Amino acid sequence: CIDAVNKVKRLKLANCVNITGAGLEPLRGSLIIEQIDLSLVGEHQRSPEPQISCDLVLPILDSIIEREGCTLKYLEFPSVWREESSAESEFHAFILRYNQIRGNWEETSCLECNHSLPDNGNQWIDGDVSDPIVYGTQRHTCYSCMKHYCYRCIINGER
Repeated sequence: CIDAVNKVKRLKLANCVNITGAGLEPLRGSLIIEQIDLSLVGEHQRSPEPQISCDLVLPILDSIIEREGCTLKYLEFPSVWREESSAESEFHAFILRYNQIRGNWEETSCLECNHSLPDNGNQWIDGDVSDPIVYGTQRHTCYSCMKHYCYRCIINGER
């Protein structure tokens, strides 16, 4: 046993197959984890139909984000969850909960311009079901360095 709840900071499941999500149980309630990548693919890859289950994973993610002192900065979801966008789904309800809870955390600013984030009515995780390209994607946080940037600084190349 590695005491995952107290030691794992980044979890990336790229190129993992036959994952249901049950093995994430040791992370329940973690205050340490900063990044969870459930996409199951490497960069610029498309995955076959994943086995990972919203029913198993979302309660574990809820147990992490609901804790005072949560340090989670970046979530990446399987494409199949994002492509099946519906305002009635449990996945969408989780996105809404995450954005609401994240909005109550300490204020975060862009590393480059010091502008308060999220900006211009955006959320931390995009919840617009009408746009399947960005629905369910993390915003304002760099996947590699985990630092926060506003859209304006990324587009203008200030980053």
